[in-house]
Amino acid sequence: MANKKSKEKQLEAVQTRFSDWRKNRKGRRDRIPESLWDAAASLSDGFSVNELSKTLRLNHSSLKERVETIQNGPPKEPCLTTFIEFPPLNSPADSTEVSLELEKAGAIMKVHAKGHIDVLSLVQTFWRQQS
Repeated sequence: MANKKSKEKQLEAVQTRFSDWRKNRKGRRDRIPESLWDAAASLSDGFSVNELSKTLRLNHSSLKERVETIQNGPPKEPCLTTFIEFPPLNSPADSTEVSLELEKAGAIMKVHAKGHIDVLSLVQTFWRQQS
């Protein structure tokens, strides 16, 4: 019971901070400061996103996204694939097969080709792209 009262007092304090900010902001379109968003999202362990968004008059989706970030950590950076153009391969009629795999700083390049290829150019181009 004491924990619930403590959470309610925290919510009231955050609600007061939002109220003060809304009264004192210069423009109607001012962005909500990060410190207020953080305070609202930190209450998610005692209240639902729905309760918080209604009480604090916040956009439900924006608050939900921030709460999920707190719970799950920041979104992971997607792995960006970079296209690297290499010099054309020589005659494909060659029966030579080449397999090559390079890795640097988490980037991996795999090549499997038939025919004669300039391995040195491939490697140099890959290293330049990763620098």
